[in-house]
Amino acid sequence: MGLKRVVLTDFDGTITRRDVSETILEEFAPPEWWDIEELHRARRIGTRESMARQFALINAREDDLLAFVNEHAELDETFREFMQFCDSEGIMVEIVSEGLDFYVHHLLDRWGIDLPVRANRAIFEDGHVTIAYPYADGTCTLCGTCKLGRLFQLRTRGFRVAYVGDGHSDLCPAIEADLVFAKGELADLCREETIEFIPFDRFSDVQRGIAAWR
Repeated sequence: MGLKRVVLTDFDGTITRRDVSETILEEFAPPEWWDIEELHRARRIGTRESMARQFALINAREDDLLAFVNEHAELDETFREFMQFCDSEGIMVEIVSEGLDFYVHHLLDRWGIDLPVRANRAIFEDGHVTIAYPYADGTCTLCGTCKLGRLFQLRTRGFRVAYVGDGHSDLCPAIEADLVFAKGELADLCREETIEFIPFDRFSDVQRGIAAWR
């Protein structure tokens, strides 16, 4: 049997050039959403709490948010080629996101990308957004989607795991992954925690690193 490899990747700010949830909050939420973000970046509250509190500030319909996302979300232009490369090498690719399913699935469909996705669930009711967590770890309240839990599931199936990310919620899987690609806040955290990583900007950089991964 050949080597089993999988790439787990974040979505916001990793597959997309900017964090989609942040662009939504900048447009539709009052300024106090940033006060909550500062608490999160200072690691005083977890991603799950920050997202729930921030999106509770929004009063908008799902269609309005998706129309805005269509205009502002930008795909990493090298991601499709990266997927083709992984397919040719027999490497699985999965998305693990702390973002919200309504825009993640919408954008992937719009861009013609078919990958397994784990993301938080947005519930729209009377112009307000609440969040459910189908992929949470019941023993931890920090994150909505437990990326580390998915890494461990794949490892028990015999996979070596590469992780690609850019933010705070990517730290736990970065600690355990066999190979780490990091930028932005995740790169800073990896330096603080002395976690070995490969810096990247585009998925073309990730592709070169994966090509040398044996």
